[in-house]
Amino acid sequence: MSNELVVTPTATPRTRPEADGSTVPVLTDHAFFMRTGKRRTWQGLTVADRDAIPALRPTAAAVLAGQTVVDTFTAYRTEDGTVAVFRPDSHVKRLNNGARRLALPQVDFDRVWSSVRALVELDQGWLPAEAGAALHLRAVLAADGAGLAPSPADDCLFYVLASVADPAAAGRPVRAMALDGYVRAWPGGTGDVNDAGSLAAGVVPGEVAANYGYDHVLWLDGPQGRFVQQIGHLNAFFVIDGVLTTPALDRSVLPGVTRDSVVKLARDSGTRVVERPVELAEVLKGIADGTVTEAFATGTEAGVAPVTALGHQGEEYRFASGEAGPVTGRFRELLDGIHRGGAVDRFGWMRRLTEVAPIHA
Repeated sequence: MSNELVVTPTATPRTRPEADGSTVPVLTDHAFFMRTGKRRTWQGLTVADRDAIPALRPTAAAVLAGQTVVDTFTAYRTEDGTVAVFRPDSHVKRLNNGARRLALPQVDFDRVWSSVRALVELDQGWLPAEAGAALHLRAVLAADGAGLAPSPADDCLFYVLASVADPAAAGRPVRAMALDGYVRAWPGGTGDVNDAGSLAAGVVPGEVAANYGYDHVLWLDGPQGRFVQQIGHLNAFFVIDGVLTTPALDRSVLPGVTRDSVVKLARDSGTRVVERPVELAEVLKGIADGTVTEAFATGTEAGVAPVTALGHQGEEYRFASGEAGPVTGRFRELLDGIHRGGAVDRFGWMRRLTEVAPIHA
């Protein structure tokens, strides 16, 4: 099986509906996929109709043991009409970190980048013409196999799906609720990995929070239930006594690429940023007495989203403004400007489809 990329445009193009805010993603025509061969080498690199993605066996470890990692990165329409991808190297690096934790083979960034370029070039017609329109690129690394017991995976499938981003989703205000009896991550676990098991385990708590009118679970640490980890699958930021503060990356918090971007932009602009354990009691008291003036959540699809209220033990703690504060708004505008190509990209995060040279996080 060849390790050269084969690009086969679909013979049956689909209609192109607009994203309407529903939970069903609007998938584009094509996907990229490849499988491992001997000695965990990747072969059969293909961009083709998304229905051509190979099926996994019934005994696949991705199904029987949740041996799967995922990541999402995004291609944006810029102001000059071209398309660029935001920090693809950082996303592949994070996916590979998760692959090591789950005994999966690494993917080669340069090979993935050349294939993603071909995928986006084929499907960029699905992107609306206005600057800032986006395609989310969902990468999945899944263990296949014929055994029934979990083991290091040699037989794997990697694929990337593209979907049209809902423009209303980015920056939408969120409300989060702390829940007793549910834990997202413990020290030494997989809290810093986007694995299938962690994502699935958040579904029921998310439904409980939704029944109370909240968008996300406010996740607290496992051992004590005192310290903030995340807001759903998003990273959390608070402005405490004028200082931008975010939970430290202690291997129980997902190392978000958008989180990292906000931290870098803040420090580059001279804004003080503190990464430390953030106690929920400190946050709730601060909302009440005015020392915590803002909170926001960050993620690939959410962007920089203001947090308007936190729920805890039957009480709701609301921020005074009820909308994006000045710090939240500033970083949202900075990132939006970089995505659109209208702001200076000092860190070289936007990678145009014409770039073929190796790039690394």
